[in-house]
Amino acid sequence: MALGDVVLVATDLSDSADEAIKLGHEYAQRAGGKLVVCHVVHEVLRSAPLFPQAIQADMEAVIHAESLAAAAVEDRVKEVTGRVGTGFEVRIESGGADASILRVAEDVGATLVVTGSRGLTGIARLLLGNVAERIVRYAHCPVLVARPHTRTKKILAPTDLSELSQPGVALAGQVAAQQGATLTLLHALDILPAPAFGFTVPFGGVPVIPPPELIDQMRGAADGVLVGMSERLGLKADRRVVEGDAATAVLRTAEELDAELVVVATHGRTGLARVALGSVAEKIVRGAHCSVLVARSH
Repeated sequence: MALGDVVLVATDLSDSADEAIKLGHEYAQRAGGKLVVCHVVHEVLRSAPLFPQAIQADMEAVIHAESLAAAAVEDRVKEVTGRVGTGFEVRIESGGADASILRVAEDVGATLVVTGSRGLTGIARLLLGNVAERIVRYAHCPVLVARPHTRTKKILAPTDLSELSQPGVALAGQVAAQQGATLTLLHALDILPAPAFGFTVPFGGVPVIPPPELIDQMRGAADGVLVGMSERLGLKADRRVVEGDAATAVLRTAEELDAELVVVATHGRTGLARVALGSVAEKIVRGAHCSVLVARSH
């Protein structure tokens, strides 16, 4: 199935969620797929067996809130995308936001979930909200964390050169081809000075730094693997091999390129055994200045 076959957008009806609606609309439109927009109404029902009328009043309040939310979501989608009412589906749920969205994603067979991210630029950039973070962690399909950004048609795909990272690279190639964007593959050589082994370690060991010729060899070998990966996946892509911590290198390169999208892979399992994001992927999702697409490597 294509990425945009069934796109589920999660919205809290805030201004920051409009970017999620906009991008979800575009992904679905390019694929000729279905757009589903979900809003979750917080449900508060009292347990009052001696006063059933109170429970009835709460239920009526929830139903009323859901009706108002459905109208608000429909209006917002029409305003942001220009779609008519029959061009998308609205799902209003009640209860916990993340659990409800994940349940709807499974129910509609979503091939992509799009969620917004609250945050600021620069040093003051905030972490993902709890709801968005749990959606990214546990969704069964790729998740796009949407952030407003100028359309530069530049996509960055970091890879640790392992097989588990290839689905992310392949997905980045698919998106780049669909959007007519330039794709850059990135690998970071995480060369950190390590203390010398021996009796001097407790007293401050001498750091061991690889000689320049060895670093050049490592850089050349990594570039060769990137070439082979591109050929194997049938991708036309630029390549970069840089030195430094992986997450930091990705965030820095994304800003240097002015990328509008970073595509990162994370491995996990389905069902109750589904694991959380790896630390590198999590840092990228939280810290990127642009949208981040998280691909699952099962």
